[in-house]
Amino acid sequence: MDELVRPSVAAYAEQAKRFEQAGNAQAALRSYLIATQLQIVLLGRGDATNYFQLGMALGHAGEDRHAAAAFRAALALQPANAQGWNNLGVLTDGVAALRRAVRLLPERADHHTNLAHALLAGGQFAEGFREWEWRAPSPPRTFAAPRWDGSPFPGRTLLIHAEQGYGDSIQFSRYLPDAARLGGKVIVESRPPLAGLLGRIEGVGEIVPWGETLPPHDLHLPLPSLARLFYREEDPTPYLAADPARVERWRDRLDGAGQRRKVGLVWAGNPQGHDRRRAAPFALIAELVRSLPDIAFFGLQREGEESCEGLARLGPDIADFDDLAAALISLDLLISVDTAAAHLAGALGRPSWVMLHSAADWRWNGDWYRGTRRYRQETAGDWQDVIRRIGADLRQPAR
Repeated sequence: MDELVRPSVAAYAEQAKRFEQAGNAQAALRSYLIATQLQIVLLGRGDATNYFQLGMALGHAGEDRHAAAAFRAALALQPANAQGWNNLGVLTDGVAALRRAVRLLPERADHHTNLAHALLAGGQFAEGFREWEWRAPSPPRTFAAPRWDGSPFPGRTLLIHAEQGYGDSIQFSRYLPDAARLGGKVIVESRPPLAGLLGRIEGVGEIVPWGETLPPHDLHLPLPSLARLFYREEDPTPYLAADPARVERWRDRLDGAGQRRKVGLVWAGNPQGHDRRRAAPFALIAELVRSLPDIAFFGLQREGEESCEGLARLGPDIADFDDLAAALISLDLLISVDTAAAHLAGALGRPSWVMLHSAADWRWNGDWYRGTRRYRQETAGDWQDVIRRIGADLRQPAR
């Protein structure tokens, strides 16, 4: 309980006033809610529901440590509360807590999915990918054909369809040849910017751009679900190949850098993305560029207009992932935050340094790509230290 009453009701109320004065109504409301809920807990100790509601309020405000303490207090009074175990597990990456939530409510798909994320974050990939099959399709879709279970399918047609983001399609397309070796024709549905790259993978019989009418097929499976069937520890990279004609064009374009080391930079992902923690401040990127004039830096960022002396902007000329792949082949190194570009460099077998925030996605756990070096924040939000370490390593002789 001590962990919950510090800071006190008065401290949260005072915090709410400061947010109010600064014009941040949402933050003020969250702090008032925490103060009120904490007061209810203090007045009516022994009520699990009050502790649970306090945990929810603290969690919404980003007070994860105090929220976890509230959920533990609730669970001490009500140990059969599956949602409490689920919430505690999400806050702490607690596999044991999430297993308990699943045991208590085995039909709750979101509990299974949260367990999957915790297992994958801990490197328990085989079990994690089995649990990940409970995830909600993104986007939601239905198919008349049965879902493929991994059995041989000679003489039949299997549709592997797009799901999740570009990075997921790149990461899990490594398993397409495994699927093709089990039977008949493999059709791959792909978002158009990836169609060229995925169409060159061994065993892919046909590429259908997203949005077009799907051809007849006997079986179907979302592309990321191949991981449940074919995950193995050994790394098959490189498994994607750039278009030789485009590589030649991009090499001609980058020839102007002469003998200098050519380094591509990506400092932010999709601006519509939900996780802004992945983006590094451009001011730090500009500082890095200016501090290393002997390196030729190329901005591969498609969105935005950030620029600085010493950074050549290539992003506006990158039409699709075939262009990006050709540019990566022509560069000596990619330095990127967690984006599809980082996955693509790994899938091509190109050297890449990936900048990760402190709670980085599970997709960067494990050795998915040869030649990839990871720079993770040691303190949440501290990109300056990440850029400092990268700058120090760039000053070392290239290997």
